Amino acid sequence: MESIAAARLATHLEDHRGSMCAYVAERLLSTYPELVATLRIEEVQTAEMRLSTVAIERLSELVRAMLIFELPALAENELRWAHGVLPRHGVTHDHQSTMIRYFFDEVRKLKLGPGELIVAREMEHYLLGLVRTIYFNTRGGGPPMAGGASSNN
Repeated sequence: MESIAAARLATHLEDHRGSMCAYVAERLLSTYPELVATLRIEEVQTAEMRLSTVAIERLSELVRAMLIFELPALAENELRWAHGVLPRHGVTHDHQSTMIRYFFDEVRKLKLGPGELIVAREMEHYLLGLVRTIYFNTRGGGPPMAGGASSNN
């Protein structure tokens, strides 16, 4: 992962977090309306607000941490935890992988340079591969990042 591009991408994500997370939550609930039943919605929140808070913003912060610390392996613990808890509440592999795809669809809409786009694409592919590995193969170790870094580093 290229350090300067990763740092710039992390800044873009922070600058646009609110609008990106809200749009991804709206889109995800439109695609998977059954997710509403999995949310513990408080009286002052809409389903979109709650999903944005508990899932999309958490994903955004995870991606930012991975970029800032240049440590993709941070995702493995978070996603393994999610796999251990979320399926009991009806959250599936499709829900998680779609959230990742929708999130990075929004990332690509930002005014990013070529290096940042490459890093974003690497992160998306890594996270999708990791979710697939965790859901369908519980033996650990995520897929390698482009450029040779792996989740086991």
